[in-house]
Amino acid sequence: MKLDKNELAVRISILYYEKNISQNKIALKMGISRSYVSQLISYARKKGIVKISIYYNEYELRLLRKELEFKSLFPSLKKVLIMSSKSEIFTENNIGKFAAPYVSEMINEAKIIGINLGASIEKTVNNLGISNLLINPKKKIIQIMGGFSNTFLVGGSHPNKIVSKLGSLLNGECYFLNCPAIVEQPKLRSSLLKENSINNIIKHWDNIDLAIMGIGVANSKSKLFNLLNQNMMDTITKSGACCELTINFFDENGKYIPILEKNKIAISHNQLKKIKTKVLICNGKYKHKAIISAIRANMVDVLITDSMTINSIQRSLNR
Repeated sequence: MKLDKNELAVRISILYYEKNISQNKIALKMGISRSYVSQLISYARKKGIVKISIYYNEYELRLLRKELEFKSLFPSLKKVLIMSSKSEIFTENNIGKFAAPYVSEMINEAKIIGINLGASIEKTVNNLGISNLLINPKKKIIQIMGGFSNTFLVGGSHPNKIVSKLGSLLNGECYFLNCPAIVEQPKLRSSLLKENSINNIIKHWDNIDLAIMGIGVANSKSKLFNLLNQNMMDTITKSGACCELTINFFDENGKYIPILEKNKIAISHNQLKKIKTKVLICNGKYKHKAIISAIRANMVDVLITDSMTINSIQRSLNR
């Protein structure tokens, strides 16, 4: 006897949702095509025969939906992870703890890890649990930009401490750039790039498969401005840049702006773009333009941030 569509949809829904039988097996069992099974499952939901409810903490559920919504705005992003936060102090104290488990998974899959410098990166590395990491002496941890002067420290520690800490956790090889990130004299930069101790590290930049990065704004709020002379600061201000990523500058549309090319010792934007997984860990409502710029420039695969920063970005997009 031929069943009507509603009854057939009910039977298939019972097999699929309650009995956990695959669509292929249902098709064989019912003597219909696999595509018709799929159509009937969709039909059952459309007609209200099947109703799906997600039971989860309501606030966390909204965050998960916000992650999916934000990712849909920027299809180039592979993943968006948002920490719930209602204050900057809470974010500052917890962003590293939130990011660490996700970053651990990506570190375990990587062979050569590039690190840039920033407080959010240091906090994440400090929260990595050794029990979640695969110890591998063959892993390489590489600094992808020069360091800062002794008078300018990130988060109260010397920048290469971040690389050293991660290398210690992984029992891996550490590669430090014992040179400044910015030099005033182009000739000095050229000389430094020829040094074997520096050149041998730079050669690894083309083989990095995971970059863990913070982001800066292209104005006086950026810690980078502490390294620059007045002429350099004026150049950045006049350039129209709003994003600084490992001393690579981008405008609000994600277009690369070639400035300080003869002064910086850092991975190039082309090398950065080729890295398989680029993780951006950042927070701060004032960074919304910089984050949008970096995403539009295809410099971010995984974004880890807080709810306040995401809200600021979305407000900016809706203006």
